[in-house]
Amino acid sequence: MRTLRFMEDLLAIEAETKFLLAAGDRSYEQKLMQELLRIFKEAELKFGPRDDSYQLSVPRITECASSRTYILRPLRMTRIYLSRESRIKPWLASLELAHEAIHVLSPIGFGGGPTILEEGLAECFAQRYVSRVHGMEFERGSNPKADAVMQAVSTLLAKNDSVIKVLRTRQPVISKIDEKLLVEVAGIKLSEAKFLCTDFRSYWRTQSPWSGFATQGAERLAACLRSIWK
Repeated sequence: MRTLRFMEDLLAIEAETKFLLAAGDRSYEQKLMQELLRIFKEAELKFGPRDDSYQLSVPRITECASSRTYILRPLRMTRIYLSRESRIKPWLASLELAHEAIHVLSPIGFGGGPTILEEGLAECFAQRYVSRVHGMEFERGSNPKADAVMQAVSTLLAKNDSVIKVLRTRQPVISKIDEKLLVEVAGIKLSEAKFLCTDFRSYWRTQSPWSGFATQGAERLAACLRSIWK
């Protein structure tokens, strides 16, 4: 996992270097930025305001296999890096932008990672956005662990589509929303709240008899949920 993360970090640095050294057409990245701003308007309407103390930077295309967000806390800046496939697949660029936008809404502090609630919310929002904008359809069933995450978040939103916005008035950082607050505000069972508050990366790395994704270095839910589309 650490080796994979190190390689992905190097590819992000490579993308920045290419941008600085190559004098080329920047119109595509500006187009991505415009879409990201539209996505944020929608996300903020549904889930509450973005932490605007962090400056948004123009997204970059990398050679990475998946998208990721870097939070430069000392500089109060964020940058979304998209995968290499997003360069030739507009729907994938939109999917990755929408997913990462949720992580940028309320950046986690040092040493923290996304909970199942935040990661599942990011993918639910991204899939709904792409389904509407690009007409894509997503199916489940490729991985039981991914299905469990999506089901938990989908069930939460089905009860009250505004629940995240309400929760964030009490705790603005999505991954810091705790079990007690979920039970109190969302009215769900403690067992459901515990699952949603679980550290996503720890959950995902745990081997299961059905999944080979962990051994392949898959850290994110999106890696398996995006493998089937129509």
